[in-house]
Amino acid sequence: MPGLNISRKEALERSTHLAIDSYIVTLDVTAGERTFLSKSTVKFSCHTPGFETFIDAVGTRVISATLNGAAIDTSNFDGESIFLKNLALANELTIEMEAEYSKNGEGLQRSVDPVDNEAYLYSQGETAHIRNMYPCFDQPDLKATFTLTAIVPSHWEVISNNPIAKKSDLADSKVQWEFTTTPRIPTYICVLVAGPYAHVHDEFVGKKTIPLGIFCRKSLFEFLDPEDIFLVTKQGFKYFEDKMDLIYPFDKYDQIAVLDFNFGAMENAGAVTFREDGLVFRSKVTDRGYLSRANMILHEMAHMWFGDMVTMKWWDDLWLNESFAEWASYSALVGGTRFTNGWSSFTGARKNWAYSQDQLSTTHPIIADMFDIEAVNANFDGITYAKGASVLQQLVQYVGEDNFILGLQRYFKKHAWGNTTLQDLLVELEAASGRILGQWVATWLQTAGVNTLRPRVSLADEKYTSVEIIQETPAIPADSTELRIHRLAVALYDIVNDEVVLRKSVKLDVEGAVTRVPELEGESVADLFLINDGDLSYAKIRFDEKSITTLKSHLGRFKDPLARALCWSAAWDMTRDSEISATDFIEIALSGLAGEDDIFVVTQVLMQIASTTAQYAHPSHRDDLALKVSEKLAALMQLAAPGSDHQLQFARSFAFMAQADEHTARIRSILAGELPGLTIDTELRWALITALAERGALTHEELEAEYATDKTVNGEERYFTALAAFPTANAKAQAWKSITEDEQGRDLRMAKVAGFLRPRHRDLLAAYIDPYFDILIEVWNTKTYEQSSTFVTSMYPVYNIDQVTLDKTNSWLSGVGKEASAILIKLMNENKDELERSLKAQNKDQ
Repeated sequence: MPGLNISRKEALERSTHLAIDSYIVTLDVTAGERTFLSKSTVKFSCHTPGFETFIDAVGTRVISATLNGAAIDTSNFDGESIFLKNLALANELTIEMEAEYSKNGEGLQRSVDPVDNEAYLYSQGETAHIRNMYPCFDQPDLKATFTLTAIVPSHWEVISNNPIAKKSDLADSKVQWEFTTTPRIPTYICVLVAGPYAHVHDEFVGKKTIPLGIFCRKSLFEFLDPEDIFLVTKQGFKYFEDKMDLIYPFDKYDQIAVLDFNFGAMENAGAVTFREDGLVFRSKVTDRGYLSRANMILHEMAHMWFGDMVTMKWWDDLWLNESFAEWASYSALVGGTRFTNGWSSFTGARKNWAYSQDQLSTTHPIIADMFDIEAVNANFDGITYAKGASVLQQLVQYVGEDNFILGLQRYFKKHAWGNTTLQDLLVELEAASGRILGQWVATWLQTAGVNTLRPRVSLADEKYTSVEIIQETPAIPADSTELRIHRLAVALYDIVNDEVVLRKSVKLDVEGAVTRVPELEGESVADLFLINDGDLSYAKIRFDEKSITTLKSHLGRFKDPLARALCWSAAWDMTRDSEISATDFIEIALSGLAGEDDIFVVTQVLMQIASTTAQYAHPSHRDDLALKVSEKLAALMQLAAPGSDHQLQFARSFAFMAQADEHTARIRSILAGELPGLTIDTELRWALITALAERGALTHEELEAEYATDKTVNGEERYFTALAAFPTANAKAQAWKSITEDEQGRDLRMAKVAGFLRPRHRDLLAAYIDPYFDILIEVWNTKTYEQSSTFVTSMYPVYNIDQVTLDKTNSWLSGVGKEASAILIKLMNENKDELERSLKAQNKDQ
């Protein structure tokens, strides 16, 4: 039976018989705080008269439903689907419903700003949630035009995909907003955003003039910096026009910061929604924050063509949708904005995410089997996004960048407003490049796992007599025999005047188990031998002993930021693989940080240091290692230029990592403004307050006083993080109860999780290991996918790293978990994998 978890088979049956022409959607959001009225009129054809099917419709009740003028019997409405019988060649279906506002960011979300008690709405349709807002055939290959009307309070703004056609005053202080008709788009990007949003406008003037808007809650508007957002937006449109010859296909481009958002952003055509803290900064952020925001803006912009104008037939090609946006956004970041170090950030963060995901027992090929919506939701992961983008980067090298872009241009022109599969793109890339891509697809897209590349050299008189690259098959899956073709570069680096500089780089194809590099034979032995120079391929790289020595002393002193980021990434991966110990990684990292000028890399490495000490360091000297780290961070904080990004980031990390009593006193002094040049703004104050609470160095009276100064949505979240961070059994008990029982938005729930799970509170958290396993099935069966999946992953006892936790995990998987959902079992196996990795790393660090 159809339902919320529609299958690929059910979707294919519908699209085989139906073709949708248009939707006329009317939403009345003035009915109350819990429900709204939703009306859809759908015109569609049926290739098989008499065919029976269903339309997706989620709501509390059906007010009326007619098909071709005749009433539909909805007496058995199940709250999810309405069944349609005896379809004609041409059909007109009208359904009016009462639907519920979402509290979990799926469908039409309603949130209230406590500052002014105003309600704000936004819709989220991906993956298959737009049916919660209006009745529709909710699958990507049944595209249609949309004409949307919204009835709202008179002081509200309304944003949708298209420009406003007409506004009409109604009785009772209501206004009706009517929008122009969209081109043919998929259901999941039809959007409504409504509320008393503050806004600012501009335009991009290129081959086409594009009206631009930025919207956010009124209480956030003072923090909005539209100049930089508009700058990056215009630079993105110029890049896509000039580099790829792509003209924006819609009539306007709005960007809206929305409350209680589950994702980073969503590519609704002409009206992109963002997590508030991703678009609007309440306090000072480092340049890393601006780079991340720019990347997110460009990622969603890329979707306007790849995803919105040309749409996948089914979610099997989700990877291509997201991977293209990833690749295109970083290309635009480097080629069109001030963030010319964008690929370094990709290497250090996104690609590490891919490597991590690809080494889990649950790894899967980039082209995954998306048999139903639950499977799709489970594959919004590092393989779909970051590995896919890495492999696209390898494809660009394989066919040539000019040929790749030419193939894209032809693809967009041929398939505009239609639905495609990967094969449609490959046809154009093969025609543009002359390359046959079947084998490339088979090895890169249809097999799982990551290869490891190691140098093997022979020396005589301090010169290379033989240079080879050894390619290892993926360790996971265990039965993998995959040896891929890697188009990459191998480079020699030397220490010159205390800097690591490039001597020679050779581009070649690494193929099979052993690849000789004759161009480097006869060269003097380098201080660092770097495989995959330029980070052109997707593979784990390793170093010879001399290179490891260089990393320990000079990692922060590479002239090339991308080579530096690649070495940072490899050192971290070697730690996770237990090829070097946690103590060795800390030595490399603390030495390299002193010379690292890229704040994105600094931030990423600091997070890795925190994970290393908390999860990979052996318990016998974990505290000593953490003390060493915190003392080094205190020194780096003191040495950093006053007011610099480095000073801010070192201060935040020091507060999180601080160990000794004198460090707690130092946090107090920072909070008091005693670190010259460091501005103690709202977000930094909360970070310091939470650090004190976690250490038992804050009173509840002080916390309440702090909260009284920041009675905002963000302030409420920070308050509950600090409250859950108190090192007492009572604080943990209250947080656990609220996380597991209270109805609340995702951001507030995750704020409590952040306070509850603190690595220094391992002993307190041990009391929640059994309760966690006890309620897993109940949570999964009674909560939404977002709520249940985040509970499974975020509340796993990640800091209780011992055989007891592992045994309990195995017992659950072999016991009650055997009958659980396949996706729940997948998530639990991933938790187990990470625990086993931590135990192995701790053994290495003894």
